Amino acid sequence: MEALIIIAHGSKVKSSNDEIVDIVSKIKNSVDNELLVFHAFLELTEPSVFVAINKAIANNCKKIKLFPYFLAAGKHVQEDIPCEIKKFKKLYPEIEFILLPHIGKCNGIENMIISNL
Repeated sequence: MEALIIIAHGSKVKSSNDEIVDIVSKIKNSVDNELLVFHAFLELTEPSVFVAINKAIANNCKKIKLFPYFLAAGKHVQEDIPCEIKKFKKLYPEIEFILLPHIGKCNGIENMIISNL
């Protein structure tokens, strides 16, 4: 079993967090049952990255991919998320943790922007 965790910043504004929940719901509906999809927030709301990773582990996921839902590689992308992953790699060396590129580094991001003009 594999997991995908979408990691967003988190907000005090509920509707902002709800956007992430909605996106994750759409992703869940478009992938097969062999991929479990979770959402997590770094700050201001739950579930945390810690909680989401533990859910994936509880579901017997042996490969966990983490997608930073951030446009640019700021402190959260460069330091905070890798630090969380490093902690889990030490605790669970049998599990493969893969940090995916953040949104701004995704192939085709420029085409997506242009297609919305």
